[in-house]
Amino acid sequence: MKKEDWRERLENSIRTHLELQIREAAKHREAYLSSNNPAISQIWCAIANLSKQVFELSLKLRFLERGLQEIVEKQQEMKKTKTKTTKKKSTKKKK
Repeated sequence: MKKEDWRERLENSIRTHLELQIREAAKHREAYLSSNNPAISQIWCAIANLSKQVFELSLKLRFLERGLQEIVEKQQEMKKTKTKTTKKKSTKKKK
């Protein structure tokens, strides 16, 4: 009796990600097959790929956060300027 492929028993959303990681790790097949323990080396390749993806996402997130922070700061500055201008106008009208 043939043993069932464990990957088939995974939830579809997880299986898709797993298959992607396996394909990405397979790009380094020559390297991990040359090691003393190819299975473990393949896992390390997958971990390295995930680490690279996290790093790249962190850079993108940091870039977006800075952009949003700049927008917020400009909006706050515009509100302050608008408030000062409004106060000056109301002070002149009272005189």
